[in-house]
Amino acid sequence: MKRIVLIALLAGASAAHAAPFGDLFKTMQAMQLEENRELQDRLAHFRKAAQERQTLLKQVQTQMRAEEKRSTAMERAFRKAEKDIEKQRQKLDELTAHYKEVFATAKLWAADLKEQFAHSLVSAQLPERLEPIGLLAKDDHVFTVDDMGHLPHAALIEARQQGQVVRFRAQAAAPDGTPIDLDVVRIGIFTATAGDRFLGQAPDSTDLLVLPRQPRATFRSIAEELAEADAEQASPLAVIDPSRGAILTLMMDSPNMMERIDQGGVIGYLIIAIGIFGVLLALGRGGVLGLHLRRIMRQHHDLSHPSADNALGRIALVYHEHRETMDPEALEERVSEAVSDEVPKLNWGLNLLRVLAAVAPLLGLLGTVTGMIQTFQDITLFGTGDPRMMAGGISQALVTTALGLTAAIPILLLLTVVRSYSTRIRQIVEEQSLGLLTRALKS
Repeated sequence: MKRIVLIALLAGASAAHAAPFGDLFKTMQAMQLEENRELQDRLAHFRKAAQERQTLLKQVQTQMRAEEKRSTAMERAFRKAEKDIEKQRQKLDELTAHYKEVFATAKLWAADLKEQFAHSLVSAQLPERLEPIGLLAKDDHVFTVDDMGHLPHAALIEARQQGQVVRFRAQAAAPDGTPIDLDVVRIGIFTATAGDRFLGQAPDSTDLLVLPRQPRATFRSIAEELAEADAEQASPLAVIDPSRGAILTLMMDSPNMMERIDQGGVIGYLIIAIGIFGVLLALGRGGVLGLHLRRIMRQHHDLSHPSADNALGRIALVYHEHRETMDPEALEERVSEAVSDEVPKLNWGLNLLRVLAAVAPLLGLLGTVTGMIQTFQDITLFGTGDPRMMAGGISQALVTTALGLTAAIPILLLLTVVRSYSTRIRQIVEEQSLGLLTRALKS
């Protein structure tokens, strides 16, 4: 840079021809001195920086040696501490060797009690008792001897609650899932009711729920009487499920009458229609023939004044009408015709009842065959791994058989009664007709 300035000055001096050569030399000498001074300053600055870095390096090396000594000492202390901890652990194991089995047994007992109490109706009233027991059952929890005292205490509470009838206020889930507040009556650990409704426990929970399908009205009325009884007054009756809810659950799963009938399908409904029609027909014919029999019995005591409202009266009317105008043989023939006209009226409907009584079990057999065919088809398609896949066909087979027998039995019984009425009327009519003819021959 300075050399360029010097050349420029020389060029300017030569161009101007005014500055003397001596001034130019002095200027160059001054610039040389300035440049040497700057170089000396830079050299001194570099030497000072190198000295400082050397000093800093020595400090770092000293500090590093000190940290190395400290690390070595800490490693020695750590190894010593590990040895001390191992000794203390061995000493602790020796001291607690007899208590490990006790703690393990306590944890197993706590886990068993927690599982048992979770499915107990007492927990619906006292849900807070599960928390300390569940804490003791954890594998990573260390508990004391005082904590172990919760286990027998909780077991004693459960045993005491098994023989008590307790009333308390609790929230339960309605069949549609809506939470409702109920006055609950708990009978030991077996049954819980609210009014005339029976309650159960939700799966994997202590929450109560209203059973969607309730027992029959007799049990519900007993539960309602218990709920309305005074707390100090013992109820004469109470409904208890000794299986702790299993029987009530089976009652929920079992189909009612309409559901069983629906399992019979179209054939089942056809059998029911035949049974209803047959029973109504038999009752109607039985009523008509019974009334007819009473009229005939009244007519039997007074044949001199016949009435047209019964078969014997109509035959007697024919006899009295032609007794004077016909000879005995013709009169016998005419009376026999009148008897023959009355007999079909007495037997009307009996053949149809016989057919209905025979068709109903045959339809039941048809439903049985159809159901078994469906069952074998399900076995062919899905195998026998899931019995519920075959339940539909088996249900239809059994239900239609039961419906067929149920329809046929009352029809057969009523048919016997109706036939006895018809036979009795026919015997009276025939006997009295022969008596009239005998009387005509004697006269």
